[in-house]
Parts: sequence; structure tokens; C-alpha cells
Amino acid sequence: MGNKSMKLTEKDLNHGDHIYVKRKGLLYSHHGIYAGEGTVIHYQGAEKEKKDPVVRKTDMDEFLNVGKLKRRDYKKRLPPSETLKIAREHLSNNGYSLAFNNCEHFATYCATGKKRSRQVRKVIGGIVGVAFAVTATVIRKKITRKQEV
Repeated sequence: MGNKSMKLTEKDLNHGDHIYVKRKGLLYSHHGIYAGEGTVIHYQGAEKEKKDPVVRKTDMDEFLNVGKLKRRDYKKRLPPSETLKIAREHLSNNGYSLAFNNCEHFATYCATGKKRSRQVRKVIGGIVGVAFAVTATVIRKKITRKQEV
């Protein structure tokens, strides 16, 4: 585990680390698995990673795209050799789905065996919160109208 205030570099990484980089003015993150020797296994597609993404092995600079390297640490995870094995088994897979199988789902699955995306959960939580607030407002207005009648 690295110190949060220090800049993380490739020298700080271990094979099988789940790494990520912030994109689009910090609106979302792109995730992958560090494969060693300056390479990363991750979903990559044309046009900002979104058109026809496929799991590929690329060099670190291509993955970072001038962004700042970050690592996701887990309290409980698979051994790094197993993480890399899973990532390599998925090379050339093209089953990308923003909501169900994105780059974060992929990297989290490789590291833990569970497909999860914090980014998707935040968006869904935000949508549920807005829906709840709108529903509560509509109900409150109906109750108020009935009381006025």
C-alpha cells in the first residue's frame, strides 16, 4: 500500500494490481490490471474507449493517456497470479456493457472474483435518490390538495 500523498509510479506496482486513471475531467475512471513490464490488460475501444471495446493488453502510457496512475487496494482479494490468469483468459473478449460489464467490473472481477463497479452503483444510487425525492414530492402535493378540498 502506498502513501496517498505520494505520486504512484509504475515502480510501485505489483503484477496483478487493479489500477485506474481518472478520465473526462474526473467524471469517471478507466480501470485495468497491471500485467508487468509496462503493460496493462483492460477494455479498450476506438473513440475514447467506448466504441467496440475489447479486452486488450496495451502499454502503460496508452492506458494512462496522460492521466494520473492510481491503484485500488482490497482488504480481501485473489492472489496476484490468479488475477493475472483471469485477466489473460479474457483477452479479446468483447462483451462490454456500461452497466453490467465495464472496465471496472472487469478489473474488480479479476482481482476479487466478483463483478462490481462503484461508478455504476453511484449512478444508480443517484437515480434512485432522485426518483424517491420526486415521488415524495408528488405524494406530498396530492395529500396537500386533498386536505385543501
